Amino acid sequence: MTNRQLEQLVIQNLEPLYGLEEAKSLQRYLFRALRVFDGLSEWLLIRDNEAGKDLETDIRKALDELLTYKPVQYVTGKAWFCDFEFTVRPGVLIPRPETEELVYLIRNRCSNRHGLRILDIGTGSGAIAVSLAKLLKDAYVEATDVSDAALSIAAVNAEKLGARVKFRKEDILNPSDGEYKPVFNLIVSNPPYVKRSEMAKMQSNVLDFEPSLALFVNDDQPLIYYDAIAAYAERMLLEDGELWFEINECEGSSIYRLLESHSFSGIRIIKDMHGKDRFACAVLASS
Repeated sequence: MTNRQLEQLVIQNLEPLYGLEEAKSLQRYLFRALRVFDGLSEWLLIRDNEAGKDLETDIRKALDELLTYKPVQYVTGKAWFCDFEFTVRPGVLIPRPETEELVYLIRNRCSNRHGLRILDIGTGSGAIAVSLAKLLKDAYVEATDVSDAALSIAAVNAEKLGARVKFRKEDILNPSDGEYKPVFNLIVSNPPYVKRSEMAKMQSNVLDFEPSLALFVNDDQPLIYYDAIAAYAERMLLEDGELWFEINECEGSSIYRLLESHSFSGIRIIKDMHGKDRFACAVLASS
């Protein structure tokens, strides 16, 4: 079987479930993750070559998993974020393009600042923390999560990518009773923000495979994590320290009011690439 025939096998099997364009996208992702090619030009050169039995076996095994709606990132164990290759497994949220935007917003704002101390709360796979450590070379980066599985995977990613990040376990809803003092210039978080009433709009590949702990909040407490993180940030940020969030597109005005109530100023709600309210940033008001 040639690479071209293997390509068509994947697309033809996935099309009835995903549609043609998504099937093609999944095929390209799968082949990239399995190192079949490094770029389009290389693929065109090897497309009619024999695929090899090992590759065909790996592709067919992956195809069986994709036909259960398992996300391709979990099937391959790989996700690309800010041009870095991350390890992902069930137990951590698959990093999204919108979160890349958040990282780049912070990078662009802080690129000329040196010696920054950054904290990522709810780090998951470590995508935000590791990427910032790579993009802001002399920053000190710390990251927390309540999940041991997430911290384990985040540590793997930091080591693989050569990023200096200190990880520790912390439940932001029940933070430790240790001494609190301002030590960070910037705190960032992409906390759970999808309301359970919104689950009906979500696809099964998210609902059946991604960790609900990292996604969902009760409808009667949609800002529970934001409130806890803002209170924590008030104690942990240095003067003029910044707080950055990824947010539910429907909660921009509520997040704005919440940050005002926690002594933050210079509050901005920022739209994502789709024109939706997706990020919030604020500065700790001087005492």
